[in-house]
Amino acid sequence: MLTRLYDADEAAKQWSSARSIADAATMSVKFLEQILGELRSAGIVKSRRGSSGGHALAMAPDEVTLAKVIRLMDGPIAPLACVSLNYYERCEDCKEEECGLRRVMVQARDAQLSILEHRSLQDLI
Repeated sequence: MLTRLYDADEAAKQWSSARSIADAATMSVKFLEQILGELRSAGIVKSRRGSSGGHALAMAPDEVTLAKVIRLMDGPIAPLACVSLNYYERCEDCKEEECGLRRVMVQARDAQLSILEHRSLQDLI
């Protein structure tokens, strides 16, 4: 969906209507508008009104990491709150320094982040 908002050949922003994006992605316009609103609030997408308006990426697709989009849309990337970098919550009655599960989940989080922090929307285009 987001790849329709950027023309890589011209390295220029392409304005697309919510209707055309929703049709291409086979989703409802109402649902898409909610997603676009979150992306706009985060500065990833910009919008303009009018006959030549629509939605476009506010930055180059190689500047938008997949980790940023996933955190924005889904929240934590970490499999458990006690290993989250941005949404940390300590587990009840847990001694973190002794917890084997936590050690494994830190490794899982780091493996995911090593991919998602180094991949961008450009990789999806």
